[in-house]
Amino acid sequence: MSNAMCTTRYFLTALKSLPVLAALFYLPGLAIAQDEGSDTTGTEKAETSIELVFTESNNHNKLLSATVKTKIEDAYQPVSGIEVHFYQTEVNPEQLLGIATSNKKGIAVLLVPEEKMDKSTPEYTFIAAVENNEQFEDNQEEISAAESDFEMTLETEDSVRMVHISLQAPDATGALAPVAEAEVHLYVQRMVGLLPISDDPETTDENGEVSAEFPGDIPGDEDGNLIIVAKVEDHERYGNLEFRRKVKWGVPLVIDPDRDRRQLWSSRANAPLYLIFIVNAMLIGIWGVIAYIVFNIFQIRKLGRQQAS
Repeated sequence: MSNAMCTTRYFLTALKSLPVLAALFYLPGLAIAQDEGSDTTGTEKAETSIELVFTESNNHNKLLSATVKTKIEDAYQPVSGIEVHFYQTEVNPEQLLGIATSNKKGIAVLLVPEEKMDKSTPEYTFIAAVENNEQFEDNQEEISAAESDFEMTLETEDSVRMVHISLQAPDATGALAPVAEAEVHLYVQRMVGLLPISDDPETTDENGEVSAEFPGDIPGDEDGNLIIVAKVEDHERYGNLEFRRKVKWGVPLVIDPDRDRRQLWSSRANAPLYLIFIVNAMLIGIWGVIAYIVFNIFQIRKLGRQQAS
């Protein structure tokens, strides 16, 4: 009797432990199934690289330019249509300066609003970030640039046209101090780009100044106006600085009245009459010969039929 009771007790204990054993076998399978399901439905996001550039124009407009690229087949390609968030100091909604979308070249440009700038310090830290994108992983790039004063003045001294440039920056006391040994490039704005005035850049002296003579043979518009551009490029402390000024120092553009006349080098609409006559006569002669040959072929075929009959 005691053996039967023990057997019954063991049997009941085994029945009670079945749910626990089933759960132990079921949970690992459930975890594996969930992992497999996540592998089939989830997609791996691509990595991006961001190149951030700071440019200040005419001591007023501050531009942030972020170039976004991703690696495709061992080569970096620009990413278009991606939103880039621009921040100052740190990635924080309160420090957001604005959002820009990249173009076909992967470049997103933001004109920094003056009212959102924190000017409590003379040195700024800007951050470009790709956030919460469905195709690309989060990434960010930052750049630092100090406040500066970049000026360009134009003067005519004894019929010599001179370009004067000065570069200053706040010191520890907040007063402007000259910036020496900074390379300054001088250009003239053209229709499709910038024309360098000289092969080598100018360098500021101990007073933060540089002067250069402007050549007098550069074409301007019909009134002789042109745009002179002074640039400090990729400075390790001030970034990119640019100053533009329009001045009437160019050679006035003279429209040649003979350009619309019928010349040999003119466009097709203004081709010389004798050239039009010669070309048309040649075409008529060639097609006339072809028509004459076809006519004779039909005549020969007609004569052959008549002789056969």
